[in-house]
Amino acid sequence: MKMKLPPERPGRRSVHCALPIACVWLAAVLAACTTRPTHPGNDASAREFAARGYTSVARHAVTTTVHTWLIDGQNIRIVVCEPNASGTIPLVIYVPGLGEPSDAGERWRNAWAAAGYAVVSVQPLAEDASAWESDLARSGDFKTLGRQRYAGAVMSQRVRMLADVTKEAQRRSTAGESAWRRIDWGKVAIAGFDLGAYTAMTIAGEQVRDAGDAQGRLDVRVAIAFSPYASLAAGSLETRYAGIHAPVLSVTSDVDSDPIGLVDGVDLRQAPFEHMEASNKYLLSLRGLHHASLSGTNASIEVRTDRSDNKRAEDRAGTSDSDEGGQRGRSGRRRGPGESIRPDRGRSVSGGGGNMDVALPAQAVQMRMIAAQDISTAFLDAFVKDDPTARDWLAARAPRWLGDNGGLRQK
Repeated sequence: MKMKLPPERPGRRSVHCALPIACVWLAAVLAACTTRPTHPGNDASAREFAARGYTSVARHAVTTTVHTWLIDGQNIRIVVCEPNASGTIPLVIYVPGLGEPSDAGERWRNAWAAAGYAVVSVQPLAEDASAWESDLARSGDFKTLGRQRYAGAVMSQRVRMLADVTKEAQRRSTAGESAWRRIDWGKVAIAGFDLGAYTAMTIAGEQVRDAGDAQGRLDVRVAIAFSPYASLAAGSLETRYAGIHAPVLSVTSDVDSDPIGLVDGVDLRQAPFEHMEASNKYLLSLRGLHHASLSGTNASIEVRTDRSDNKRAEDRAGTSDSDEGGQRGRSGRRRGPGESIRPDRGRSVSGGGGNMDVALPAQAVQMRMIAAQDISTAFLDAFVKDDPTARDWLAARAPRWLGDNGGLRQK
């Protein structure tokens, strides 16, 4: 596949982690550094919980750069978080969920980068990023939209684009470019949320109908799936995961319902773990944490709001009445003609098996997000850095530390 690649121009320093691209040829700007990943909120109980968590990791300042490359006729936006540490560093490739841009998942990105990983976040297909602006989304037909984007042929395109992005990154690494030169290409992990989790599992070896050429395009050591995808309509659960031999961490919850309606019940999120071979597979289930929070995108993290019963009924309405003023969306707000909508990713919705309108106190959300950060970091350390201390922590201390926040299973 031929790629015409314009030269990148050096960016200037900025205090933002991601800035708009003024021109598609511009490699965007350096972002601000932090001394450690930011745990959500300042609640004393959450801080105490964090202090008792996984601490056997480095804590580096993090630099974020944004790039735009022209690959196979598409402008691909790439967000790179790197620790300010010496020597070579392992790589985590992060794939956001449906309707999310490459900038999503900043909570996970920053935590892993502070622990000593280069994290490359990329939404490989433009149609995935703009899903909520599509005609199907505007009409409220999210299930058909989901079927299209989760189709095997589209998955094959997605994985091919990720492979092409990775090849270009390796070329730049060999050429000594600053954002890429320290990456250890022998230590690569794949991670993702939602559709990105499905992509990560496909790359790890999940058998996806009509995506036979997807496996083997990327060589990864481990996979992390936030809100794993499993659908009975996609094929047998008994055989679909037989090809996954690498260590896998699945992260879900008891209210991790599917806002577009492809996953029939939250229990199916555990199916990949249940049906994979018993070799370094982990399942983290966080109590009461909704689907949107598992994205790790700060704007999507749920917060508790006090609402009357009338307001709750209004929010559940999701009507499709239309008139000259536009349609009423799922939040009950009237939207103008042409304005895009998206499924409600902040609450458990009907048909997914979760509890309607369950809202955790902010402190509880904070603690569960800390749990996901620390356990995913320990998992990376255990199986990408081959750290025996991290393996011991996962086996012995992590389940007790979680307490009422959730459970960690291993096989």
